[in-house]
Amino acid sequence: MKTVQNNTSEETTVTIIGAGVSGLTLATFLQKAGIACIILERRDRAYIETRQRAGVVDARAVRMFEQWDLADKLLAGPVANTIDYRLNGDSRIFNIPEEDGISSRFCTQQMLVGNLMRELIDNMAGDVRFDVSEVVIHNEDGVRPKVIYSDASGSHELVCDYIAGCDADRGISRTSIPDGVLTKYTHEFGYAWLAALVEAPVTGHPIMAVSDHGCVAQLPRGPHRSRYYLQCSLSDNAEDWPDDRIWNEIRLRLNDETIQNAVVHDKFLVPLRSVVYAPMQYLNLFLVGDAAHLVPPTSAKGMNLALYDVDILSQAILKAMRDKDESSLKNYSETVLPHIWNYQDFAVSMTDMMHDAGDLTQKGTFHQQIARARLNNLFNSKTAAHLHSEYQRGTN
Repeated sequence: MKTVQNNTSEETTVTIIGAGVSGLTLATFLQKAGIACIILERRDRAYIETRQRAGVVDARAVRMFEQWDLADKLLAGPVANTIDYRLNGDSRIFNIPEEDGISSRFCTQQMLVGNLMRELIDNMAGDVRFDVSEVVIHNEDGVRPKVIYSDASGSHELVCDYIAGCDADRGISRTSIPDGVLTKYTHEFGYAWLAALVEAPVTGHPIMAVSDHGCVAQLPRGPHRSRYYLQCSLSDNAEDWPDDRIWNEIRLRLNDETIQNAVVHDKFLVPLRSVVYAPMQYLNLFLVGDAAHLVPPTSAKGMNLALYDVDILSQAILKAMRDKDESSLKNYSETVLPHIWNYQDFAVSMTDMMHDAGDLTQKGTFHQQIARARLNNLFNSKTAAHLHSEYQRGTN
């Protein structure tokens, strides 16, 4: 049977590339404000809704959703107010501070994406186009941008006022910007994390642990599952980590022989790096989230950085459309980059501390003891704990 090819052209205000947390959140805000937008996504809806990702929404992002009257609908997870930091089995509970009376929430990215899908598509009749391919961005000075894409029915053209690149680190948005416009700032930590999704919930507090054998973390991924992260070599691959080795290393690094093996659903390697691209805009294209910056998962800040970008960009688009004032859009990059660098500062400091304090092959015994002193200060010094809390909030 021959497929009918339709070549169509239509207009919208904002074309959003990518239906992850940042793209869906931006579209939900714009739809709620009455601003026309269309999301283009190369995957299908089922894949997006089941993809496992990180899961703490910080207090600042919770407040943002409350301001849009969406927090109760979208953030179904419990309050996130503690982390169990361990050093060779010695447990210390760190209290995550509230921000103006608002607490962080444990809401996995999978849960948030599912809630956003239902709110945007099912309740607000938002326009999300899945299974698209051959996306090409035309973003030239003096003319309205347009995005060309294909789907099962043929080739289509979207003419718009603005394009939001929410398609992560390897998407088309950033690569559509001409060479020489962006500067890439990057830091490689020199090691990786093995990420293993397991059929075992977090039974107490989320764990960030340091041991002589390396770093390990356990973070919630819903009521029945959690994600373990284990420090490993950049040369490792998933085949080097059979299930028995994963559980043996978890028991060793947590100094807890009572932990039982459970089903490992998936596992992959995450090289730890920090990346920032600047500026985060070119003409009428605006980069959001991982398309513009990456932080190591140690900091648990990647999703929250993306939500901060969405907050600033959505307000700038509203100002441009309602007040005919594009000054905030023109200053988008200058507005968000200082906040991003603050988060990078926290992420690098946190990552170095957690890894240097454990495996002494990273930087030797001197830096190991310095990192352990810094970790102990989080619990013994009110000044250090306050500074750590301020860094977590990205306010320094």
